[in-house]
Amino acid sequence: MNKADIKNNAKKIIDEAYAKISELEGKRDQITGELKSEFDDKIKLLKSKGEELKLKISSLEDEGEDKWDEVKDVLADSMDSFKEGFAKLGKLF
Repeated sequence: MNKADIKNNAKKIIDEAYAKISELEGKRDQITGELKSEFDDKIKLLKSKGEELKLKISSLEDEGEDKWDEVKDVLADSMDSFKEGFAKLGKLF
């Protein structure tokens, strides 16, 4: 997979994740008490991770081919972290 493909795939994952976050935010009223606070914290963390991932994707434009493997690994780790956070959020329902 080349740089453009990975960048496009990462953007697609982010867009899908933000759509799911919006969907879950719509269900926020279904939870109560301490779970609601935990939900809010996890949403905030996910959005923060999403913004970090967007910045890392943008940085791909500036990296030369000699650093590509390093950037690709960092990007993969960030996407995994984002997905993991989303999975934890889904467990609240």
